[in-house]
Amino acid sequence: MHGLAEFILKGRTQAIVVAAVAALLPLLFWLSAAAVCLVTLRKGAAEGGVILVGALVPAIMWSRQGDLTPIIVILGSYILATVLRNTVSWQRTIQASLLLAVIAGLVQQQLNGDVLEQVVIAAQKMMMQASPEMSASLSTDSQWLLQATLGAFDALHFAMMLSSLFLARWWQSKLYNPGGLQQEFHQLRFSPLFALSLLAITVIATSGDGEFIRWVPLLVSPLIIAGLALAHGSVAKRSLGRSWIIALYIAVILLQSYVITVLVILAAIDTLVDIRNKIPASQ
Repeated sequence: MHGLAEFILKGRTQAIVVAAVAALLPLLFWLSAAAVCLVTLRKGAAEGGVILVGALVPAIMWSRQGDLTPIIVILGSYILATVLRNTVSWQRTIQASLLLAVIAGLVQQQLNGDVLEQVVIAAQKMMMQASPEMSASLSTDSQWLLQATLGAFDALHFAMMLSSLFLARWWQSKLYNPGGLQQEFHQLRFSPLFALSLLAITVIATSGDGEFIRWVPLLVSPLIIAGLALAHGSVAKRSLGRSWIIALYIAVILLQSYVITVLVILAAIDTLVDIRNKIPASQ
């Protein structure tokens, strides 16, 4: 990865080749987005825009076949890299990514609504085969399942755009500012207004009849990131070692919603009391 980052920054031609080839290959569009972001972070939006054009050509080809994800992730990541370069603020960048994910989700629903409905129908059939007793409820809750599927796509776009940006920032940090991204991530903490607003809207969305269930995965995603940043920063401050972080991610995989709920609540509390600042550093 280190060598790939150096190759991308060696020149415009090299960056365009990596971005275009990665966008052309199946499931590697995130790497193309990261290449565009790296050039944007290092050389500015104008130079990054040139690389973006090279990456969008194969992405548009995929969109003509019904897959809008490559173009959403590549274009969205470029916008986020521009925001991060200009603001030097992860909170504003994550806020921008939320807005982009919402816009992308609505556009995809308008353009690919038939495809999404087919995905829902296929998911229903798989669930019914796996659990016949769920057949009755699934047949009556098809609209809920459609909203949940749309929400999963929205959260996926959000995660992939930010992941590509994080990868690019990690590349930049390794080449020019070792440890820079780690320090930024450990210090990531949202303002109380932003975090508590997300939490309040999430509670309202989940307490209704399912009409707004689509937006729940997207709304909690920033708080999950902040919760993970809090955990990473606290472990680093206490010099507890990587085993604690590994245990955390294993717990997320095994216990899922329980651990995620704790992370979301801790992230919200951290905006008010600054938990990391109250944790004593290791001697």
